[in-house]
Amino acid sequence: MVLCICRSVTDREVDAAIREGARSLGEVARASGAGTDCGCCTSAIEQQLERAARCTSDCANCPRQTAAVASAAL
Repeated sequence: MVLCICRSVTDREVDAAIREGARSLGEVARASGAGTDCGCCTSAIEQQLERAARCTSDCANCPRQTAAVASAAL
């Protein structure tokens, strides 16, 4: 799903930025461009950051992780 319409950044791209170490809205913005124009997507990005911070497992069974790995292999 497109999360940032201005920059055409998807929720999966934001997830990837978080997996690669982004821990704040500014870090996600630098990594993906999301949230750098109108700002309407910032609350959705913050929700993804909060959800990732609550994750206590290795995420091996996470459907988003599995889909990201599968799409990267194509």
